[in-house]
Amino acid sequence: MIDPVPLYSSAIPLSFFLWGPALVMLMFWLTGLWASRQGVARMLESDWNGFNAADVEKLFAAYGEERRNRYRHRVLPADVAFALTYAIVGAIIVAGVAMRGYPWWVAALCGGGWLFGGLCDVVENIVIARLLDKYPRVEASDVAMASGFTQLKLVLFTLGVLGALAAAYLVFKPLAV
Repeated sequence: MIDPVPLYSSAIPLSFFLWGPALVMLMFWLTGLWASRQGVARMLESDWNGFNAADVEKLFAAYGEERRNRYRHRVLPADVAFALTYAIVGAIIVAGVAMRGYPWWVAALCGGGWLFGGLCDVVENIVIARLLDKYPRVEASDVAMASGFTQLKLVLFTLGVLGALAAAYLVFKPLAV
């Protein structure tokens, strides 16, 4: 019997580096579709420049009671599920790249964006839920925290996409030689 190459552990199969990122992108699209079907434009969660208390007050007032309720109880839980999924995929990418013999810092660069971006996304959703629960009283400290985590999440998610591509290249590269 031929022993498997030690750098190719069966704990995390090579196919994960294709279907894991595909799952993240599918859930990204489905979460956006779910939000639009609920009539909730997720403007706060996709604002690269951040937002302030006036932006939150204006948006929540435009939503009205029913859409704010749908946002709080339907859209945010779906977004938390998405965030946890891409955080887990990021963690598995880190483990999978490290198991294949690459230094830990290379593995962290490949999967860390999604791992930490997902955690930032969860915190962002918790703070937005808090904003929705307190509305019409909007506190600047909550808005600043939500805005900061939103910006950080967006940067880390983008880096996670690039990292997932790099991870796929790194794990499949030895098969090409």
